[in-house]
Amino acid sequence: PYSLGIKSAGGVLLPKSAVKFERYLMGEILSVGVDVSEVEAGKKVLFSDINAYEVDLGTEEKHCFCRESDLLAVVA
Repeated sequence: PYSLGIKSAGGVLLPKSAVKFERYLMGEILSVGVDVSEVEAGKKVLFSDINAYEVDLGTEEKHCFCRESDLLAVVA
């Protein structure tokens, strides 16, 4: 059978190829901005790849930026 895709909150029908599925990632905080108060460098956190901005710093490790409010949990 033919699949029409997923309907958005506004009623628009989206093909499966246009829908980005959310993944949860865990990482270690390397640095925080001056306005951050709930977490600190060295803590491990859980976050969504939808709210994270990956940057290439020329190393094999992946580095992401995200807002403190987008963190889902502090793991350790």
